[in-house]
Formats: sequence, C-alpha cells, structure tokens
Amino acid sequence: MLQDNKLAENKLIILYLLSKMGVSLSNNDICQFAMDRNIMDYISVQQCLMELTDSQYLESTTENGATRYNITKEGTTVLGFFQNRITEWLLSAANEYILNNKQRIKSEYEISANYFPEINGEYLVKCEVCGLDGNRIMELDVVVPTKSQAIQICTNWKNNVNTICSTIFSAISDENHILK
Repeated sequence: MLQDNKLAENKLIILYLLSKMGVSLSNNDICQFAMDRNIMDYISVQQCLMELTDSQYLESTTENGATRYNITKEGTTVLGFFQNRITEWLLSAANEYILNNKQRIKSEYEISANYFPEINGEYLVKCEVCGLDGNRIMELDVVVPTKSQAIQICTNWKNNVNTICSTIFSAISDENHILK
C-alpha cells in the first residue's frame, strides 16, 4: 500500500512539474529533477513516464533523438483532483527546480509572436516556435479584426505555447480525433 502511494505521488509530481513549467520537458530534465533530489531512481522515472503516457496523461514526442513530454488535458484534470496528495517537501522541491531551471529550459526554444496591420484594417498575427538549431518546429499565421485580439493572441502564444502546440499537434495527427 505504501509503495502504491509513493508511485502515485511520483506520477503526480511529474504532472505538477510539467504543468508548472509551461513547456515540454525532456526525459533528461525529468530524470535530473527526480534523481538529483533522491525522489526516484532512473527506472522509477521511466516507469512513471511510461504509465503516464499509456494513461494519456502525458504525451511524448521525439525530436532529433530526444524524447520530450507534455501534460495533456486529461493529465491536467487528474492533477487538479489529486494535487493535494503531493507532500509539501516534494512541492517545494519541484517549485525550486522550476524557479532555477525554467528560463534555461524555455530558452531551448525560441518563441515569437508578432502582429502587423493589414491594409484592410485587420491584423496579421505570426506565431512561431524554433528549436535551438534554428529549425522551425511550428508556425501559425492568423488574421484577426482588431488590434486587441492580435495582442491577446501574441500574449497567449508566449504564455501557453506548450499547451497550444500540443493541442494542435494532437488534433491534426490523431486519425480518431474529431474536432468539435
């Protein structure tokens, strides 16, 4: 029973870390967090990641041989229900890791969002994510009727790029996904 509680808490802290970080994390980032603080060993981290992915609470992508994880909508819902089961010291450890590493991890991506007035009075919004190698990961262009909408889209893109890209990727790559 105690071992089951520990496994559940380990899964929750991974969900928490991904939720609060706001960008996808590499397998190495998650292992560094867990192993440097003696929270989990390597095998336990991999078990949690596999089970969370199988349960569709995490989504994994592989780019240039590196696996990165994003929290899904389902993962966010589960975290919302059970976050109170994460011990204070573990939350503190996660928050410290986030504080000390968020900027470094976010800098692994170049995120841009700009808007430009069009001749007809509308605004073209250009949003982009590039990897460290400069290769474009995702680009989104949209035309909106007002400047305030353009500004809001730019702000939302910069603050929620991980969730937005993950949602778009899921919607366009899953043959069973029905947009409503």
